[in-house]
Formats: sequence, structure tokens, C-alpha cells
Amino acid sequence: MHVNALHVPAELAGVRTMVGSFHHMSPTTARSILQHARDSRQAICVYEMSDNSLPTALWWVSLPMIFLMAFFLTPFARPLTWKQLLFTYLLPVIPLCFAWDGAVSNTRTYTLDDMDQLLAGLETEDYKWEKGRLTGKAKKLYLLGLPQ
Repeated sequence: MHVNALHVPAELAGVRTMVGSFHHMSPTTARSILQHARDSRQAICVYEMSDNSLPTALWWVSLPMIFLMAFFLTPFARPLTWKQLLFTYLLPVIPLCFAWDGAVSNTRTYTLDDMDQLLAGLETEDYKWEKGRLTGKAKKLYLLGLPQ
């Protein structure tokens, strides 16, 4: 079933979950998703595996490393096809796309300050927001919206 995050049907009750995808939403769309969850009194959990608090230049420095990582990861892909081998090793289109997507996704990830701007005016007495950073090897960001 395909569900539009901007217009979740009322019969789909439960926690709305977005893992590693919120950075693909424009600020207007992201705010609409959050507002729709609040207005529908449904919980929402946004989880991003990257953190955009580092200087943008550092993400671009990592491009060559991400590019090379694709060469090492490809043999472990299942099912492995001749097209993957061709576009990884002979014409390295896959490593280029892999590196570009990783770098751009990191630069687009909403920071905690960005989340404050998205949430401005959305907090009410009967719906609370919690945001933060999980520590570990990577600084993972989360945003929770919870009906009270």
C-alpha cells in the first residue's frame, strides 16, 4: 500500500515513522507532515542517521572515501548481477551515485535548530514534541511527536 506522508488516511492509526527520509522533504513539506500528525493526534517518529552540524566542506572531503567504499561493498550485494559489476568496476557510475547521494543527504539533514523552526507554533497542550541526538559512533537525530 502506498501512503502519502502529507495525507495519511484516518483509518491508518499508529506511529508514523520516517527513517532516513525526512531530509528529502522541503521545509514546507516537512512542516506539513508534522502538522498533519499533530492535527490527527497521531504519534510521529522521525529518525535521521546523519547529523548536519559539521561544516559542509567536511562532507565533500568524504566523497572519495564513499566512492571507494562502493568498490568494496559491491561483492556483498545480493543478488549480484553483471550490470552491477559493469557499472561499478568498468564504468563506475554506481560508486559516483553512491558518493553523491551520501554527501548530499548529509548536507540536507535538518539540524536541531532547523527542527525548532519547523516546530514553531506546532506545540499545543495536548501534543508534545521531543527532539535530540543519540550518541554513539554517529550522531543520530530524532524527533518525536506525541499526543498527550
